Amino acid sequence: MLNFKIKLFLSVYLAIACLCLLFYWGTLHNPFILDDGGLIIKNSSILDWHYWDKAFTSDMHFGNMGGGGSNFYRPVQTLSFMWDYHFWRLNPLGYHITNILLQSIVAFLVFLLVYMLSDKMPLAFVSSLLFAINPLHTEAVTYISGRADMLMAVFLLLSLLLFIKSENSVKYRRALYLLSSLLLFILGLLSKELAFIFPLVILLFVFIYKRSNFKDPWYTALVIFPFFAIDLIYAITRYTLLQFSTLWVAELSRYPLVLRIYMVPKVFFTYIRLLFFPVGLHMSWGLAAPGGIIEVVLSWFLLTVFIGVIWHILCKYNKKEGYFLFWLFFIFLAPQLGVYPINAFLAEHFIYISSISFFVAISYLLFKYLRKSLLFFCVLALLLFYGTLTLARNYEWSNPFIFYQGIVKFSPDSFLAHNNLGVQYAYINKDDSAIAEFKKAVRINPTRIDARSNLAKVYQKTGRFKDAESEYAVLEKITPYDKAGELQNEIAVLYETEGHFDKALDRYRLALRFNPSIFFLHFNIARLTADSDKAAGEIIKSLQPVDSNQPPDKALLGAVKKYIKESGYSGCAVSFYNNLGINLAQAGFDKEAIRSFKRVLELSPEYADAHFNLGLTYWNCGRKQKAISEFRVVLKIQPQHYKARGFLYNLAR
Repeated sequence: MLNFKIKLFLSVYLAIACLCLLFYWGTLHNPFILDDGGLIIKNSSILDWHYWDKAFTSDMHFGNMGGGGSNFYRPVQTLSFMWDYHFWRLNPLGYHITNILLQSIVAFLVFLLVYMLSDKMPLAFVSSLLFAINPLHTEAVTYISGRADMLMAVFLLLSLLLFIKSENSVKYRRALYLLSSLLLFILGLLSKELAFIFPLVILLFVFIYKRSNFKDPWYTALVIFPFFAIDLIYAITRYTLLQFSTLWVAELSRYPLVLRIYMVPKVFFTYIRLLFFPVGLHMSWGLAAPGGIIEVVLSWFLLTVFIGVIWHILCKYNKKEGYFLFWLFFIFLAPQLGVYPINAFLAEHFIYISSISFFVAISYLLFKYLRKSLLFFCVLALLLFYGTLTLARNYEWSNPFIFYQGIVKFSPDSFLAHNNLGVQYAYINKDDSAIAEFKKAVRINPTRIDARSNLAKVYQKTGRFKDAESEYAVLEKITPYDKAGELQNEIAVLYETEGHFDKALDRYRLALRFNPSIFFLHFNIARLTADSDKAAGEIIKSLQPVDSNQPPDKALLGAVKKYIKESGYSGCAVSFYNNLGINLAQAGFDKEAIRSFKRVLELSPEYADAHFNLGLTYWNCGRKQKAISEFRVVLKIQPQHYKARGFLYNLAR
């Protein structure tokens, strides 16, 4: 019987996985988009597993070489990107495969949860299929950086399933299931902040299904309290040790609390509309504020009536699973209705876990009121409806211009859409269009530094230096301290472009005082320094740890001076440090050569020759395993690299 059930569950998972693959197949060739640039393409922290510990002590943008900065703490998501990068480098195909796999796992866990609560396998199966391919979830599945919702759902659903299992077990098995549930809850917290609300789900389950257990104070202390204790530790840690500075405050903090409360019914009914009819989907939703007190009172009255009707229906049928799923819906949706100042009033991925309750309700109604012959065709029609909309939505994500223009169509005041559309225009050298989009973004939100910085760069690119200086003057007033170094570097580049080399040098030095960790500032200073000893000293400083005060070795100083004299600063920093590393390795300075190649890879992670040179230097130092690792990386990037292939063959013998 057990083997039969395992085979049956495996068949269910394969069916769900095949359906996910069928309707998300089109995403496999979609490019990186939106935050994928900062979290993956420009994220130096995912390049090497040695950075894994920093994922637990920094915000999720800590490795973003393009700027960034946020108060998001999602180390599990960062680790998942490290995993993808290890196998796929910067090929989005692999990242999309991971997302599809995660969606199939979440949908299967939905099946297990519904089956465990209702003991009705057909109901659970249909609910999981509707969840798996609903177009509302494309923001979590198709969008690589949106996987935080799926990661959180995997761990929280597993935690809930194991908690339920613990309630039906005895002795050591019960303790094992409970401990596993707690550990999975912690992983959920480390995936997305919304998991903080999960202890209320545990409390809800016990209240509905095991209410008599509350009579035992030891049960509350040993079973319920640990979940809330984890929340307390997490909250204290996040508001002390892990409170990160950010470039901008949460979007909704710009609105007064009273207005955010007024907006709750409108947000709620928009979600209900999208659940029933998921069309017109886009990334950045804008909602008009209520027109007056009459509209506010009426909307709250309708919300109260709606909830009252649903509650009356639940009371009429008196099903425990109905009560549980009803409150599950509100527990996960309530923090995202706009009262708490988050980043938007409404986003499709906010409904991800809450939607489970909706699909179970739809499935229940289909099974209750339709004959079997009609039931099959209705379920099939609903799956085709959802699947078709999902395919269309996935196509929009495949083209950045279509994607951002679609957002502008529905939300013309979307800062995100105008700023990112400007970036796309700048990339294809449509500078006038880029400037127009950046200006719109600046008008929408004058305090966001990213659009204004992008605007200044396009002005500089097109020779409008005075306009660029004006934008940078504003940026100096609004840029936070921890991003001031990057800003001063941009200003220095502008001055250098204009030919004001003394001003540029001063700005590079100022940038270094703001942020000593930006190593290439030493390179920029060296280029503008006439004194060869000082220039070589700057290059050596760029190869040392930030807090190092060790004077340069004379022999090393001479080797660097010789290289600069013979080669100059031709090319960019990437080629400079790669060639410098080769020269230092030939001169016997292996430690500095390794650091030089690593500097190259911080700027250009996919530079195959730098990986090869680093591997060769490791090999010369006798660090065979490190060398093998780098040569393997070379072949992932450039499979026909015959030198790396030859070294791997010889080292493996």
